[in-house]
Amino acid sequence: MKVLVDTHALLWWMGGDRRLSNQARVILENSANERIVSVASLWELAIKISMARPPAYGLTVGLVEEQLRAQDFIQLPLRIDALVRVEKLPWLHRDPFDRMLIGQALSENIPLLTSDTQIQRYPVQTVW
Repeated sequence: MKVLVDTHALLWWMGGDRRLSNQARVILENSANERIVSVASLWELAIKISMARPPAYGLTVGLVEEQLRAQDFIQLPLRIDALVRVEKLPWLHRDPFDRMLIGQALSENIPLLTSDTQIQRYPVQTVW
């Protein structure tokens, strides 16, 4: 299975948070799956960590990146085609990072691993 991992799902998984669904945990633990993390999520994490916004679980962007590489996660850069998708999205969700992830999921034609019900209002496939 190929999925784009929402920032909160990545953080919950790495922090061992119980809010992560069983299905999400199984997907993230299985290295046979193509687990993709957007550069936008790493950017969002950097901002949240610098603001000391909990829960950061003692993580830094460097540690997250190290773990992603060690566990064969794929990093997705920001591409113009995803930005074009974002530009056309209705304003159902105001978070710029989530809007970017929606644009990337649509552009790459892959499901977004998220518990965010606001995202589910968009025509993007989600898994949780």
